[in-house]
Amino acid sequence: MGFGRLLGTLWRSKVVRFGALGVANNLLAYALFAIMTIAGVPAIAAASITYALGMIVSYVGNRSFTFAHAGSARRSLVRFLVVNAVGYGINVAILAVFVEHLGFDPLIVQFVAIVLVASFIFVSMRFWVFADDEPRTKKPLRWGT
Repeated sequence: MGFGRLLGTLWRSKVVRFGALGVANNLLAYALFAIMTIAGVPAIAAASITYALGMIVSYVGNRSFTFAHAGSARRSLVRFLVVNAVGYGINVAILAVFVEHLGFDPLIVQFVAIVLVASFIFVSMRFWVFADDEPRTKKPLRWGT
């Protein structure tokens, strides 16, 4: 298998596509988070703003690019919002505990939180948000030739 073919195979992987979109989205969000916190915006407020902006990019990109979901947009959007609300809660809880109560550096804590929350969100999107709308049915067994 040639290098180009290997790249093509990897690029078709949902994990790789999710990762590429996620890295680009989170680098932008992290840069905005850093700028805001350095400018004096409290960490949770900065995370809230960047999380909301990132959700828009994430829904559109993951529905069309990562998972190529052709099912109900309404159903996937509602599920996406639920998953991201939970992810947001996890992110805020991590910041509240480690930044507000324990005094850790918000830039380091947010970096770790991004990785943890992204892992949760990928699994949720793959198996619930952008899963097939119709239940899969097994092909009937054929007896004989």
